Amino acid sequence: MILFTSDLLFGSKILGAAKHAGLRGQGVRNRGALAQHAPLATHYFLDLEADLAEGESAEELLDAALGHPHLCVYAFAGHLQADKLRAAQARLAAAGGRHQVHSRGSLNARLVEILPPNAAPDAGSSNAGTR
Repeated sequence: MILFTSDLLFGSKILGAAKHAGLRGQGVRNRGALAQHAPLATHYFLDLEADLAEGESAEELLDAALGHPHLCVYAFAGHLQADKLRAAQARLAAAGGRHQVHSRGSLNARLVEILPPNAAPDAGSSNAGTR
């Protein structure tokens, strides 16, 4: 599971849910780190309001994640960021139906559904926890 956010509190909640689901969470700060960790991940959470590295945008990070077809992308922002949420929804809809856009409240409410406890697909293998 890959997480891109600068919100430490909300990020801790997502990483905690991933750990409870048997997944290893990895925070990333740029496209290079995304490319490095994406091959071993199944989920990518992108905070559309996160502080970005110079020269990068949330749209570029979203597109970079979509370049890894095995990733299920979850974009999120505060409910007052309607323009960012709509733009992400349009980008993700064009990429296929399994990706999701949420307000922070919606993501918080659905986190256990998205990352069910002990749901790691390879919990018994030598790669356990790397997704």
